Amino acid sequence: MKFTRNILVWVLILAYLIVVSGFINDKQSGQVIHSIDIHILDASHSHFIDEDDVREMLYGSRIPLLGEKTSMVRLKPIEDKLHQQQIIRTAEAYITEKGILHVDIQQREPFVRIFNRKGQSYYLDREGNIIPVSGSFSPFVLVVNGYIQEPFRLSQTKNLWDFDHDSLSQRQRCIYDIFKLAAYIEQNEFWKAQIQQIYVNPSGEFELIPRVGSHIIEFGRADDTEEKFYKLRLLYIQGFNQLGWNQYSRINLKYDNQVVCIKN
Repeated sequence: MKFTRNILVWVLILAYLIVVSGFINDKQSGQVIHSIDIHILDASHSHFIDEDDVREMLYGSRIPLLGEKTSMVRLKPIEDKLHQQQIIRTAEAYITEKGILHVDIQQREPFVRIFNRKGQSYYLDREGNIIPVSGSFSPFVLVVNGYIQEPFRLSQTKNLWDFDHDSLSQRQRCIYDIFKLAAYIEQNEFWKAQIQQIYVNPSGEFELIPRVGSHIIEFGRADDTEEKFYKLRLLYIQGFNQLGWNQYSRINLKYDNQVVCIKN
């Protein structure tokens, strides 16, 4: 008897869920999108795009939204359209019961800005994505300029690693060496605070411009990076902390087991 009662209870529960589900589906099928709620998840520290920019992207995509039945709205094309923007890292679209289309956006985070020899400027993030410059926002990041010529067209390449660079000459690999050197600096709190600019000279070698001190650091190629910064750190600690930071105009790290300094 108890077993039969339990079965009856579960049958009633299942029937209730089916009825409720059908009711909800009928209600939602007739519901329309009456508003769009856009949320920039990292807007507190990055301002490449705002809500108006995202709305313009959506309206310009010719995807019908406002006034459209929720059952007819396809979310993936909306997300795909937003992902076409280089600054957007993630885009998630979903609809709530009240007929609100929610769009959550997360931006890419640049860590270095490039000024190449053609006068073009762009950012790179830690994954090698190329991010266009914004007219309304300039993040405080490491700057690299000078004789930089990419082995690809910026208008056609979205990520450095999309391009086959293994067979390039050392000079042609400049942008990849920049990425390697900038990433090392960015991951080290001391050097991230001290190095504010990298200059690529006509020979394709790197010169570092520090925040503290009037000297220029002749770094050379982007090899033996850890050893070169170790030598420079020793010079700062054992030399500059005692003699002062404005005694030398140039510091050369290119030679093995030594640092060559030129006085002002």
